[in-house]
Amino acid sequence: MAWRYLLVPLTPLYRGVVAARGVAYDRGWLRSQSLDIPVISVGNISFGGTGKTPMVVALVRDFVRLGRRPAVLTRGYGRRERDLDVVVGPEPKQRVEEVGDEPLEMAGLLPGVPVVVEADRVRGGREAQRLGADVVVLDDGFQHRRLRRDLDLVLLDAGDPWGGGRLPPIGRLREPLGALRRASAVVVTKVPADWRPVVARIEAELGRIAPGIPVLAARLQPSRVRLPEGWREPEILAGRRVFAFAGLGRPEGFAASLVEAGAEVAAKMWFPDHHFYSPGELDEIVRGARAVDAVPITTVKDAVKLPPDAPVWVVEAVMEPVEGGWERLWAVEPKVVA
Repeated sequence: MAWRYLLVPLTPLYRGVVAARGVAYDRGWLRSQSLDIPVISVGNISFGGTGKTPMVVALVRDFVRLGRRPAVLTRGYGRRERDLDVVVGPEPKQRVEEVGDEPLEMAGLLPGVPVVVEADRVRGGREAQRLGADVVVLDDGFQHRRLRRDLDLVLLDAGDPWGGGRLPPIGRLREPLGALRRASAVVVTKVPADWRPVVARIEAELGRIAPGIPVLAARLQPSRVRLPEGWREPEILAGRRVFAFAGLGRPEGFAASLVEAGAEVAAKMWFPDHHFYSPGELDEIVRGARAVDAVPITTVKDAVKLPPDAPVWVVEAVMEPVEGGWERLWAVEPKVVA
C-alpha cells in the first residue's frame, strides 16, 4: 500500500530497537533463563505464513513416537484473556477468544498433549514441567530470547523466504537477515514438487548470510478433509471445484496446496491472519461458493472460529520432510534426542 512508504523514515528506528535488544542479550545485559528440560523453538525471520503451527504439530508427534512426553508452549495470538491457560484436547469453540485460534488448533490435533498458553514463556515453560513434560516445543520463539532454547529452528517459506528483504513498513522481516546466524537449523517449508532448485537457491543465499547452518526441506500435505458428514481421504479433492477462504499469513500457499491435491480453485477470499469470522461473513462465503458452483473450503486454523455446523469443508494438513524423517533435526548439536 502506498501509505506505507510515508512510514519509511521509521525503519531505522525499528532496526535500532531490534539491534539494541539483540546486543543486550548477546552481551548478557538481558539474561535468558533455562528450564530443566530441553526446549525446541520453532520460529521465523519474517511475519507470518511459514507454517509454524503445522511444524510444531509434526515435531510433537515425532516426540510422542519416540516415547517422550512433550508439551507445546505458545503465547496465543489475539486471545482475550491474559492469564496462563492450558488446553488439552478438543475444547468448545467459544474458548477461541480466551486462548487464541492456534492453541485450539494444536490441542485438537495433539490429543493428550498439553498446550500451555502464556505470554511469559519462562512461566509457561515451568508450568509445562510441572505438568510432567520432558521436552517443550516453543511456538514462534525465535525472537523471544528470554527463554533459553536447546534447538533454534527457523522456517523459511519457499515462496517468499526473505520477507521482501526489508524491515517494516515496506518489508516483512522481523529482524535483519543476519539474525539467522543464531539458528541451529533452517527448514524451507511449502516447497513445490520440483523442490531441489528452489532449496538450492535458498541454501546459496544462506551460505552468504549464515554459513554452515543445516538446511532441510518440508511441504504441507493434506492428510484428510472434513465434510459436514465426516472425515474423508484427501483424494476427495481431486477434480473438485472449491471456493478457498482463510485468514493466514500467506494464504496463497493454501491455494497452491489445493491445486497440488488436484482441486480446481474457482474463487478465493482471503482475510487478515487470525481473523474471527462474523455470521455475515460466513453467509457471504457460502453465497460466493454457490455463485461459482464450488464447495467452500478452509483450514483447521480457520475452522476453530466457525460454528460446528458450518457448511464448509476443512482441510487438515501435515508438515512432512521431503526426504526421510526428522532424524536430521535431532542430529543437530546439541542433540535433544539421544
